[in-house]
Amino acid sequence: MRITRARLQDDSLVDVEVADGRIAAVTPAGSAAAATADGDLDLDGRILVPGLWDEHVHLGQWAAHRRRISILDVGSAAEAAARIRDALRTQPADEPLVAVGMREGLWSDAPSRALLDAVAGDRAVTAISADLHATWSSSAMGRMLGVELPGDGMLREAPSFAAMRTLEATVDDTTRERWIRDALAAAASRGVVGITDLDLDDAVGAWSRRSGSPIRVEVGVYPHDLDAAEARGDRTGRAIHDRVHVGPLKVITDGSLGTRTAYCHDPYPDGGRGLLEVPPEQLAAVLTRGAGMGLRPAVHAIGDAALAHVLDVFEATGITGRIEHAQLATDADVARMGALGVTASIQPEHMLDDRELIALYWAGRERLAYRIRSLLDAGVGVILGSDAPVAPLDPWVSMAAAVTRSRDGDVPWQPHEGIDVATALACSVRSTIAVGLPADLVAIDGPLEAERLRSMPVALTMVGGDVLHSTL
Repeated sequence: MRITRARLQDDSLVDVEVADGRIAAVTPAGSAAAATADGDLDLDGRILVPGLWDEHVHLGQWAAHRRRISILDVGSAAEAAARIRDALRTQPADEPLVAVGMREGLWSDAPSRALLDAVAGDRAVTAISADLHATWSSSAMGRMLGVELPGDGMLREAPSFAAMRTLEATVDDTTRERWIRDALAAAASRGVVGITDLDLDDAVGAWSRRSGSPIRVEVGVYPHDLDAAEARGDRTGRAIHDRVHVGPLKVITDGSLGTRTAYCHDPYPDGGRGLLEVPPEQLAAVLTRGAGMGLRPAVHAIGDAALAHVLDVFEATGITGRIEHAQLATDADVARMGALGVTASIQPEHMLDDRELIALYWAGRERLAYRIRSLLDAGVGVILGSDAPVAPLDPWVSMAAAVTRSRDGDVPWQPHEGIDVATALACSVRSTIAVGLPADLVAIDGPLEAERLRSMPVALTMVGGDVLHSTL
């Protein structure tokens, strides 16, 4: 197969020959002889870029999220309850109702179980926070999940994660797999050729039971699954299927900003400093065990104190890897990340969701939040992702946020930390267009300009020479 009249980022027009899943030749447009045996794809001057990766996805949750009601835009618990009440009228009575996008930290009133019970009655209802770190449930949902709920119906961090896993287990396998296939196809239509899947519940086991994936997937392992992973011989890079491999060891050390559980040096307005879920000595033991198995770490650290602890452990053990989020970082720790060779896995769209929360809970420290430009300047490797379903599984959205630091006409937030389009693209790909490299390629219907990124039309997505999406 040959891709003809492709425009590269340097504005040159080329033909790209693909054979056996790899790029076999890149030549000036029109210089090759006859068409290849399996045909040509004429880009007619469209821009061709390497395929995009979303480096932080919870695929099962994202697949389910796409079919749930959103309360992202509501301003109060009362308004959320009213939307849930309306949705219950059309929801089958024997199915639990799940709302997503809860941002109770910005609501004008507090959620309560009584408020939810008043609209839900004996129906099982839960709302999942936008950052996935909390759930608000009705009494009937608590009974269904076998969970004792507090008076406000709110579960946070580990109890919430456990409840969500139990909830997801109520979806039958056939339905869940259909949702996942649909989510992967939708991702491919946005130019995604690969994801890092960090689903919480034995994702390696789930992928082992599937027949494969159209796009590339690296599958995370969590500490609670290390015994099973060791028995399987899991190591980062082990093939599960042709395009599916074991990914990093994911460890969650603190919470999130929205739930005021991100672990920080300075207190929140209510006096707490957040939650340190995994103390340094425990983190060192987990990472050391993982390193012995060949698992590279990806450690969740949102607050600046959590980040400092992770870097201390990296220094003490000599182990390094990815830090997921790194949303609040001191100057000293930005420099340490560069010196240690750490990769920062950043989700830029969170910044636009969080800017009001930062003003509320990290007041006076805004300069230390979402420091993409500073990280790059310090020599830190930066990769971009969505944390879907916290943000859409769409690298163009992540790139737009990283470049413009704005959305919907808002004033750019901390614009000095913005990056240019070429840099954002480089942080979103794992390859280049060069002979011998995998034919993971994307063609777009428009110029690579900052204002067009968020809704960039994708004309072609190819993975390993296979066309997964085309509007040509």
